Amino acid sequence: MVGIFIINILNAFIEKLHMNVVCIIAYDGSKFCGFSKQKKDSIKIRYLETKIQDDTSMGLPYTTKLKMFSQENELLSVADFFESALKRIGINTHIIASGRTDKGVHATYQVINFHTDLTLQQMPLEKMKNLLNQKLSPSVLVRKIFLESNSFHARFSAKVRTYRYIFTQEDILPFFNPYIAKVQYGNPILIQQALDSFLGIHDFSLFKKNGSETKNFVREIYKATLLEKKLYNIPCCIIHISANGFLRSQVRMMIQACLYVSLAKISLADLQCQIDNNMLLTDKSCVRELAPQGGLYLCRVVY
Repeated sequence: MVGIFIINILNAFIEKLHMNVVCIIAYDGSKFCGFSKQKKDSIKIRYLETKIQDDTSMGLPYTTKLKMFSQENELLSVADFFESALKRIGINTHIIASGRTDKGVHATYQVINFHTDLTLQQMPLEKMKNLLNQKLSPSVLVRKIFLESNSFHARFSAKVRTYRYIFTQEDILPFFNPYIAKVQYGNPILIQQALDSFLGIHDFSLFKKNGSETKNFVREIYKATLLEKKLYNIPCCIIHISANGFLRSQVRMMIQACLYVSLAKISLADLQCQIDNNMLLTDKSCVRELAPQGGLYLCRVVY
């Protein structure tokens, strides 16, 4: 009992020395190569920082020049861009996210956390939020910032993740293209019936992109709904899918399968066979295509 008491005191003391900072962020996925850090990103960041420091022709803010130079070369990941902003305000650390979004996929409610040796006296949270938003604007926004215990982990502590997919088959203005997917679809009732097929616990081995790191492909879908609504006077459909987790590109593959059902390219029975893993990847009715990424948003994470 004495040993446990001492350990608890030590843990409490350690927590006072380290802040586990949690941020709820939003970002424009069209400006990044995805959320996760790429192998080349750290080299790319150092190259861009050096090039920017050497460039004296423009009296522009650092972040503006970073975005300009990254557009000239390759897009950065959200993670590297955020960590670069942290570094610029004196916090050299790595971030942990609730999930990874693909290139072009947006987030209105992504949760990240990171550890820092700074204290609240040295860096009040509101000051940290304001400084970060100055560095991250306009592609990323820190919506909320707060502290959690050291045991909190943005990915492993998450219980439910929800994605929103916005799509239309109308002609839309060019500047809506990265944010509303233009796709062909049939009867929305058939889309909802297809979505209902995913509810429950399934092995989604046939609904993942190659390269998924996880070895466990079982996920539980809690909710999958379709809503028809006008956005900016554009007739749209909005899908929400909630689950305990998703595999790489799983959401976009599920949605594409639902669109194919509505277009009679596959039947509900075909879809059920794919969900039940009763077909091969080479079968003609096995959907491997992905719905366009532009209309997809990570919109909610529950802990």
